[in-house]
Amino acid sequence: MCLMAFDWQPDSPQGECLLLIGNRDEFHARATAGLCVWPDGVLCGGRDLVAGGGWLVMHPAGSLATLTNVRQLDHPAPTASISRGQLVAAAARQALGRCSRWRLEDWLRALVAGESVPAALEGADAQKLSALTLEAVDWCNLLVCDGKALWRLHHGPQGAEVTRLGAGAHSLSNGHPESDWPKQRRLSDRLTALLDPSVRAGQTTSRPLSDDALLDLLKDDWRPAPTQLPATGLSPEREALLSSPFIVSAEYGTRASTLVRWQRHPTRDTADPSGVVQTLTLLERRFSPEGHTIASRRAMTRLLATGSDEEGDIGSWRLS
Repeated sequence: MCLMAFDWQPDSPQGECLLLIGNRDEFHARATAGLCVWPDGVLCGGRDLVAGGGWLVMHPAGSLATLTNVRQLDHPAPTASISRGQLVAAAARQALGRCSRWRLEDWLRALVAGESVPAALEGADAQKLSALTLEAVDWCNLLVCDGKALWRLHHGPQGAEVTRLGAGAHSLSNGHPESDWPKQRRLSDRLTALLDPSVRAGQTTSRPLSDDALLDLLKDDWRPAPTQLPATGLSPEREALLSSPFIVSAEYGTRASTLVRWQRHPTRDTADPSGVVQTLTLLERRFSPEGHTIASRRAMTRLLATGSDEEGDIGSWRLS
């Protein structure tokens, strides 16, 4: 991903605890698989067929991981031996604690501290662990959620840091999370306005927003004034092209938009009144170099999260 905005409501007993929208920008010639179930039969999301991994994946037991790259071409970048996309797969699996005994927080903090951690990378065998260090990965902003906490890891020219995000609207792009790029601020402000009940004809009750209303926020060719452009080592012309939330050009542009809905519903099972049925939904729209929609796909699964620390029931992904 290169731009995303999301609303995180961890204490919400029902409704959407996480709503996320984002655009993936990439060279149109790069081989990619759209939204699909991965070869391991568990993870779901798009896949990079060149370097491996993905840009946003979900696990049906209740985890999400996604990232943006960090663009600062006027600083020497690390020599990466592992694709950033494989970090996404490893984080989604680690969030559930099924690949090693490390807690997610400890795993992320160890990465930031420069330590080596066990990681299940892209391969189909999720039990085969490799040693992973952050210095082996290109600069990135990583977002990981296990349904209870939402963590943001930044790895960039000024070092690495990890933050547990509080409730509310947040956004990420290709700089430091607090750099406030114009397109990042624009998408965040537009999502916040759409979520605000007062904007919706004075309604005070929460009503689910339509998929189209949310995805339309991403198809936005607005550009900031030249004086507002970030300085990342690109030419002014290239910086201007990349400053739009939705990028259209023959060589490089927005390849896909993704919508994530993580919803909670009280269970009707009287044997376990503390249980919650959770619905995980991904919707992806893919685009041509001209910016036209060429494909749309949805994946959905449901799981039962109990009130204890025990694992809930895991559903399977249904694609349509």
